[in-house]
Amino acid sequence: MKIIWHRRDLRTSDNRALKEAGEDAAPVYIFDPEWLENDLVSDARLEFVIESLKDLNRQYVEKGSHLALLHGDPVEKLEELQGEGHEVFFNLDANHFRQEREKEVREKFCGFENSAVKTSGRGDAEEWEEDAKNWFREKRIEAPEKLSDNPVESEVSLDEIRDEHDIEPGKKKFGEGGTQEARKRLESFLDRIEIYSGCISSPSKAEASTSHLSPYIRYGCISPREVYQRAEKKKFKAENKQSVEMFMERVFWQQHFNQKIEDNPKLFEEAINPVYRDLNKDNYDEEKIESWKNGRTGYPLIDASMRALVETGWLNFRMRAMCASFFSYILKQWWKIGADFFYRHLIDADVAINYYQWQMQSGLVGVHANRIYDPTKQVEEKDPDGEFIRKYVPELRSVPDKFIAEPWKMPEKVQEECGVVIGRNYPEPVVDYDREARKARKLFEKKAPEAYASFKDDEVWRKASLSSRNSREKILEEAGRPQSDLKEFQI
Repeated sequence: MKIIWHRRDLRTSDNRALKEAGEDAAPVYIFDPEWLENDLVSDARLEFVIESLKDLNRQYVEKGSHLALLHGDPVEKLEELQGEGHEVFFNLDANHFRQEREKEVREKFCGFENSAVKTSGRGDAEEWEEDAKNWFREKRIEAPEKLSDNPVESEVSLDEIRDEHDIEPGKKKFGEGGTQEARKRLESFLDRIEIYSGCISSPSKAEASTSHLSPYIRYGCISPREVYQRAEKKKFKAENKQSVEMFMERVFWQQHFNQKIEDNPKLFEEAINPVYRDLNKDNYDEEKIESWKNGRTGYPLIDASMRALVETGWLNFRMRAMCASFFSYILKQWWKIGADFFYRHLIDADVAINYYQWQMQSGLVGVHANRIYDPTKQVEEKDPDGEFIRKYVPELRSVPDKFIAEPWKMPEKVQEECGVVIGRNYPEPVVDYDREARKARKLFEKKAPEAYASFKDDEVWRKASLSSRNSREKILEEAGRPQSDLKEFQI
């Protein structure tokens, strides 16, 4: 028999390892105690995976087999199965924290590429993008219709895993895990995809109207290729083709970021650009960090976003970027503390996307312009009526619209009338945004030439950029001159 070791490919369709194994496939999933007890993994995410495994088993039962559930060190369990005469097949995946183990299993067992990610020889940016586009266009892999009975018996049940590891999800989730639910969500979203482009930046609109497919793609309940192709089919009939293309681009970029961690296994633990590797590392300020984590910074949209993250396990991209920017540029705290906090709470927590985006939004890559999000301006543009703020920061519900972005500017009389006294019911701003933003701009302006010069190193450039939009030659030209005209963004 050929063991199919499922990890982040919790589906039978468009699954290369399953296809290669054929009718002799014996599917297993191994619950790793180190993962189950990891502080960066929330119970809500564990529950999502458990639900997805229940649905995966349903898919196998329909094919005459079942999913065997094992518990223990994955390498040891697989070696035991191999010792019993079984071959071990799996799909390659570096998008996690266990890089040494990934290297080990690739050496010991039979791994297959099951995505647009190239595990070796990915070429330059343009070459990779073309190969990735070809992968998205290729016909999806069909699973065997019937499978032999699985000789591997389960060691543990899903309920036993819940009990043994005290899994009690407390977040308000958007739906159960699994392929069945993923496809239902995809069909529902495709009916409204033409409003997508107008919903992604507003936190309230995004919460209600975007696809929420990210955790399903993250854990492989549905193939990104299936999502992409279904959207492309919709585009031919759509009036607002730009909206559909925008969604397809984001599905494509999920693979882009997955390639980044394949190229840079240290992505989640150190800054890509060596010039910024220790930036803010010695600035640890527990009061500032806790105010940010708990949504008590005194900046309403930051606070609403952080509370939404903790409460629901989800946040739209613009708010994620704003909170990361605020943590790094304004509070001047070490980026990894914030990135780890996000990773713990996000249901769709993706190692590659989360940690690379945190580095981007903190200015640590050196390829991208410094984007310092103004939380007051963001309210005016993305939550002008304070709908999102009032939902997640209930103590501000009675604040007049005029002051919802900057409640600290309310006169004492207005504070008394609405019952919100700054410093008592709601905190004063933890820092002065304008002053800290100026400091950040000066610092990055000063460091830019050195950061650009680091791209002379081929390996640093490879880790930093996978986009043909970034010209290495142009950046290196900038390395030798003063950066007084360095482009800045106050978004």
